[in-house]
Amino acid sequence: MKYGKFYAEILMTFLFTGAVSMAAFAGATLKGVDYINNPSEASLTVGGPSVQNEESSVAETEESQSSTEETEAVKLIDGIRVPTVIKSDEAIQADLSVLPGGGANMDWGNYYPAPNSVPVGNADESWLRSLKTYSRENTQEKVCYLTFDLGYENGHTLSIMETLKKHNAPATIFVTGACIKSNPEIVLAIAKNGFTVGNHTLNHKNMSGVTTKEMFFTEVNTVEEQYEALTGHPMNRYYRPPEGKSSQAQLMLAEAMGYKTMLWSVAYKDYDEKAQPSRESALATLNKRIHPGAIVLLHATSRTNAAILDELLTGWESAGYTFKSLDELPENEFVIQ
Repeated sequence: MKYGKFYAEILMTFLFTGAVSMAAFAGATLKGVDYINNPSEASLTVGGPSVQNEESSVAETEESQSSTEETEAVKLIDGIRVPTVIKSDEAIQADLSVLPGGGANMDWGNYYPAPNSVPVGNADESWLRSLKTYSRENTQEKVCYLTFDLGYENGHTLSIMETLKKHNAPATIFVTGACIKSNPEIVLAIAKNGFTVGNHTLNHKNMSGVTTKEMFFTEVNTVEEQYEALTGHPMNRYYRPPEGKSSQAQLMLAEAMGYKTMLWSVAYKDYDEKAQPSRESALATLNKRIHPGAIVLLHATSRTNAAILDELLTGWESAGYTFKSLDELPENEFVIQ
């Protein structure tokens, strides 16, 4: 993508000055679907019996965790979130050697039984956790985890980052290898602004066709290599399968490579560039789906998301929500005894 002089100056500011604050599946219980349609007269604010809208305050906003705060899982080097522990290549190859391959045979989705209630995914959460796979936190606390998928740069990422910075909201942005290759300056800006960068595979393939462990390794490991060559630091080990297509075999391969697989509990149809939802539809859908412990998936390619993000996060903060990093997501609440 070619940038004009003004846009290039903004980008250089992000990079170098920091001045901008800137379908069978083991364990499946039912098939979930992420619906876009809203009931009539849907509210543009957060509702539901477990959520009350309140006046937001500067103090509440300041209490939310900064995207540049260190945790036990990460340290900050030159503003970049760097994992403190990386599985060795020898250990990875040893674990991969005993595993089979296998193409994706599940499409992840959620069924939303009531506004602001915990959705029902199409696989048991405790079974997912046994494979280091997550779709939400099991909590009544009003926390959520913001994540974005970036298969390609569509001109909205810098705006989204600026809004996240305004709200002091940590976020994980899952990038493809193709995006790193075509827009390295964008991916570097994401990292240098203290956001977590996750792995969204090399080419955003339909993972049902990735049938061997060698193919899977290439799709994931190549992105790691590209990211480390770009930033000088190892990639955070969070993996999101394209379109949520996966299988038990692939989740096991991701775990063997040292990854946690991140699905989601809140999403909507924001990915079609030619059929973007309206502001009203987007806010209504997301505000009725937000729930305590949500992992939220938004596409950074969406112009609607860029336009509504400030209003959306302000509303969630007014309803009492705070934003956390995936590094803070508990591991043990769904462990099978």
